[in-house]
Amino acid sequence: MRLVIVSNRLPINLVEEDGRIIAKESVGGLATGLNSYLDSLDQNSPFSDDPLWVGWPGMYLDDPSRFDFSSRIMGKFRICPVNVTPDQMDSFYLGFCNSTLWPLFHYFPSYVAFDEASWDSYVQVNDIFRRTVESVLQPDDVVWVHDYQIMLLPEMIRSSRPDVTSGFFLHIPFPSYEIFRLLPSTWRTRLLRGLLGSDLIGFHTYDYSQHFLRSVSAILGLEHHLGKIMVGDRLVKVDTFPMGIDYHKYAQAARDQRTQDEKRKLRDSLGSTKIMLSIDRLDYSKGIANRLRGYEQFLELYPEWHERVVLMLVVVPSRTGVGRYQEMKKQIDELVGAINGRFGKLSWSPIIYQYTTYPLRELTMLYDISDVALVTPLRDGMNLIAKEYIAAKTDDQGVLVLSETAGAAIELGETLIVNPNSLTDLAEAIHKALETPEDEQRQIMTLLKNRLERFDVNHWAEDFMNSLLHVKTEQERMESTFISADAAQAVVLRCKSAPSRLLLLDYDGTLVPFHDAPSMACPSEEIRDTLRTLAALPETQVVILSGRDKHNLERCLGNLPVALVAEHGVWVRETDGQWRMIRPLLNDWKDQIRPILERFSSRVPGTFTEDKDFSMAWHYRQADRNLGAQRARELAETLRGLASNVGIQILQSPMVVEVRSAGISKAVAAMHFSSKREWGFILAMGDAESDEEMFKTLPDHAVTLRVGHDLSHATYNIRNPRGAGVLLKNFTL
Repeated sequence: MRLVIVSNRLPINLVEEDGRIIAKESVGGLATGLNSYLDSLDQNSPFSDDPLWVGWPGMYLDDPSRFDFSSRIMGKFRICPVNVTPDQMDSFYLGFCNSTLWPLFHYFPSYVAFDEASWDSYVQVNDIFRRTVESVLQPDDVVWVHDYQIMLLPEMIRSSRPDVTSGFFLHIPFPSYEIFRLLPSTWRTRLLRGLLGSDLIGFHTYDYSQHFLRSVSAILGLEHHLGKIMVGDRLVKVDTFPMGIDYHKYAQAARDQRTQDEKRKLRDSLGSTKIMLSIDRLDYSKGIANRLRGYEQFLELYPEWHERVVLMLVVVPSRTGVGRYQEMKKQIDELVGAINGRFGKLSWSPIIYQYTTYPLRELTMLYDISDVALVTPLRDGMNLIAKEYIAAKTDDQGVLVLSETAGAAIELGETLIVNPNSLTDLAEAIHKALETPEDEQRQIMTLLKNRLERFDVNHWAEDFMNSLLHVKTEQERMESTFISADAAQAVVLRCKSAPSRLLLLDYDGTLVPFHDAPSMACPSEEIRDTLRTLAALPETQVVILSGRDKHNLERCLGNLPVALVAEHGVWVRETDGQWRMIRPLLNDWKDQIRPILERFSSRVPGTFTEDKDFSMAWHYRQADRNLGAQRARELAETLRGLASNVGIQILQSPMVVEVRSAGISKAVAAMHFSSKREWGFILAMGDAESDEEMFKTLPDHAVTLRVGHDLSHATYNIRNPRGAGVLLKNFTL
């Protein structure tokens, strides 16, 4: 088995020197993290072959033969470049990725560009990635796709390679439904479908996972159970995997003797001044301007700290050709100048400002020397700088001021958590950080370091991979419950060779798919023809069982020579056309229950109450799915509190809560027909919990089938109503 990593950028950059193309290592967070995981793979790893990394190499390769792609990079993996032209990359990366997805997912809707041409480029480049990946895929490969630039890729791969094992991880926030729905309908649907092409979808935090599940429910109508979604016949798992760092890499770099020597020189030059560190890539999501204004307010409120503290502000260049980022750089420059001009003295500058990139060793020196680190993004998927700062502290002293809107805040709750939009919060947190006693700093820092060392990047990657392989095992287990072609053929032969046959068939979800308006769902002509032919077979009784009222069933099925069971067993219409009750029932409870159902209907737009002879149903298929599901749970709980005293049963099915008189069920109706004679062959089909009673009650020799993937007492599962119809038709051939 081989691991295939797919990301927008490769962990190396290809550059041309002296007519040759050479590879230079990338310093990106994903590359750094996954390199550590690849280093950790050993003989106990499930991956026996050299990993392959697919991504854009940083340049267009008009002649790929000028680089040896068969060699291993850094002794760890091989690479496969995705060849994208500069124009395609600009429209794709600077366009849809960073002018649409990035601002939207970071909660800057006013910055979002809704440009159809950029969307078209996004689709086009994702398809280029798809073709590249498919060209190198081998049997048993495990594909791990990363980040927002290639969210369409998982579904694209699965459309031609449905057998592939794939996972997706999003390294930025997934926004709330109210933000995500700002995207045009086609775009948001494609993006969700794209991710659902994976077997496992991972996010940094529980909130991001829930936002995604909410969007899937509201936009695609797919519900989840404990993060598991059925996409057609395939199980997809959504889960949370907080990304860690290569802890020992940062800790060792900080302890390096050269690092410590440079730390002492810098400390000597600054004397006893407290050092605060702010280091970020230039981006509006990082909240750098807010941070500077918060520091300015701190200097206003606490003049006693003048000349005793300095802010080392490091801004890493990013997207320098984009106008918004140029404006941001100008704003930061002006703020630094204003603060230094207002508070500075000849012997003291409140801010030491650098617009540059630091290599690892110098970076860890800055982490280690800083008494306080300000990590206050306005929104961030995780923010690994917060974790790097902790890992690099050699003396276990230092205070981290961390934004509550950074994913890392979930794991690092012992730090000083602030609202990055509040200048007062920032100013007070800076003051508290500078005043924190050293013993308290050590206690918190030791706790955090132990946590980060345990939950490092290798733990993150291993947890994701183990979960992905577990999902595949679950999929295989579910697949094994579906009736096979051989088993289906054997059932057909049993049916045809039997001297007599009883076919007990559920209606909604079995013979007909669910419909937003249940009264509008009638069987297709193909199903009607099949039922008619089955009923004409010698010694054959076809029974249709439903929770619908008898008038609705007659409208859709009344002219067929079949028996009908309405309201889950209250009414039975034999083939002679007469409706009868199996047993006497009372419905005096309805006057007490009706106001409850109507009250819930008045609280949720799109819901309605269906009043039948001896049962009632509260439908919420057309309502907001999350609100409808919540109210359904409340309604069911309310009704169960009355059930024993009123003489009713409560039944929850997909998109409906049903109330019926006690003592009736499909099982009772099924026994009414199965006990009439000795049947040579009995088959029962259903899709809901109400059908499980029937499955358990029938004789052991009966063949029972549950439509869908749910665990069941049935002999087999069958995939969908279409599959059920095909099996029934085979009985007639």
